Amino acid sequence: MNIIEEQSGEQAKPFFLAQVDQLFDDIKNGLADKQQLHIEQQEVRLNEELTGVYMAPKLVISSSEETLADIKPYGAHIIEAKGRIDIIGGGRTENIGYFINGGPRLAADKQLYQEIEADGWYWVANSSEPKAGAINQDLFLKLLKGVSHYEL
Repeated sequence: MNIIEEQSGEQAKPFFLAQVDQLFDDIKNGLADKQQLHIEQQEVRLNEELTGVYMAPKLVISSSEETLADIKPYGAHIIEAKGRIDIIGGGRTENIGYFINGGPRLAADKQLYQEIEADGWYWVANSSEPKAGAINQDLFLKLLKGVSHYEL
């Protein structure tokens, strides 16, 4: 790793962690009225080539009977994104990316995901058609239900 890559990694990490913290605060606030759910914040160890090893927050969402989902940062250095978080549960994973400047581009004047209008967290569909959705409470609950099969 050269000096420029090292500086790039060190600059990306605090930005990514700040965005993760903000998203996790939004998730906790959005689920506050769901009395049947328990949300625990833990730490996870990440290891990326450009940032090295660092700790990041992780959310574990559970009901009284079982763990429903882990909301786990994947990393700050993702192609065409400023970070990725995975929603993992029931053998299924949904990806959320932090996109800026309209997100990935097919060409200088053509966005891959037309739905990306502002910087922020977006769910990216794992399908043949490029599709993204800005993360809000309704979409998050839909994704959580999708990975956990738990009725909210």
